[in-house]
Amino acid sequence: MTGDRVTAVDLGEIDTLLPLAEDRTGFGRRVRCLWSLAPDLVPLNHGSFGALPRCVEAVQRRYQRKLESNPDRFFEDHVLPLADETPLRRAAARLGAFAGAPGAAIAFVENATVGIEAVLDSVALQPSQEVLVTSHGYNAVRLAVERRCRATGAKLRVVDLPIPCSEEEILGRIGEEAREAVRLAVIDHVTSPTALVFPIVAIAPLLRERGIALLIDGAHALGQVPLSLARLRPDWYVSNAHKWLYAPRGTAILHASGEAAALTEPRVTSHFAGVGFPRAFDYVGTRDYSAWLAAPAGMEFRRALAERGLAAHVEMLLADCTKRLAAIGAVPVARSPSSAWMRSFILPQCRPATAGDAAALRTGLWQRHRIQVAASMVSEKLLLRVSGQAYVDLQDIEQLCGTLSREGWPGRS
Repeated sequence: MTGDRVTAVDLGEIDTLLPLAEDRTGFGRRVRCLWSLAPDLVPLNHGSFGALPRCVEAVQRRYQRKLESNPDRFFEDHVLPLADETPLRRAAARLGAFAGAPGAAIAFVENATVGIEAVLDSVALQPSQEVLVTSHGYNAVRLAVERRCRATGAKLRVVDLPIPCSEEEILGRIGEEAREAVRLAVIDHVTSPTALVFPIVAIAPLLRERGIALLIDGAHALGQVPLSLARLRPDWYVSNAHKWLYAPRGTAILHASGEAAALTEPRVTSHFAGVGFPRAFDYVGTRDYSAWLAAPAGMEFRRALAERGLAAHVEMLLADCTKRLAAIGAVPVARSPSSAWMRSFILPQCRPATAGDAAALRTGLWQRHRIQVAASMVSEKLLLRVSGQAYVDLQDIEQLCGTLSREGWPGRS
């Protein structure tokens, strides 16, 4: 290994398994050995927890061995914000470049929710002000916003979005609710339960023109959809790297613009709290930094798969899944092709769906068939979310759809 990169030796197995970018059938089970996934899984839920490639895991293990061989030296050389440049800052700069932002605007955090909590606590809110979210947002984020509103007296404003919905409806309804009292808007880039790619390029300037601070929850975006933070110019942007960028778990980035950066502080106070953003986030106590340092290796792995046709493979999987599920009456949440590498479907119900239905669907597919999917209840509709990925193939899609066709799901009849 050279520095924090995955070397040609690490990626050599990809060349062996995928010799041609045009060979879209070369993904799926053929490359599943690049991960440590159990052989009997039908893994259609990459979006929830990701899956760490073995070559990236090996890079992380090298950092862990280096740490344990000389802990004092490791922290001084790799992490502590004393030198002008550290390996941790170089890793942040590489992920920043991938997202279209300078490394000086990127802090590492453990996950997107941690970054959102830091931003919420850094924004001064008054009882006369409001925080805007949408009904498609992540539940933990909404709970964090509610906590902050209780502490400050601010009010929560929820933009109710229909299911299914279009980009025009998303933009229009956010515009209607973005009133003068709104101080901060927390808007998804790619939603979690509904798997919609919001028209964030249009939403950002709309809110900016009205003087509303914008925090974009991009938990699913980094590595899944093209991203240019320089173009978006949000006040804050958070995204996980352990999902679609193949970094070790516990790795996410928090981006802050110039004015917002001066306000942004970590929730945990350390010796370096006064250094300012992003360096104050680099060291907030003793932790295993190997995941953050190995994150660029995940980015290298993703680039190698992308060069060999990964996007076309995922598109083919989701198109086939959409066609098969249509035969049992399921329809995509989006009225237009506004999904990326995962797609949510509305399963037909004879009654309003419940959270128990979603749990029963999830556990039933897993316990009886080893099929892993995401399922949720939104607006009394039962949603099934399927993730495409390099290690997924048409046989996995067929197994899911065939099982649903034969056995049905809660609330179907």
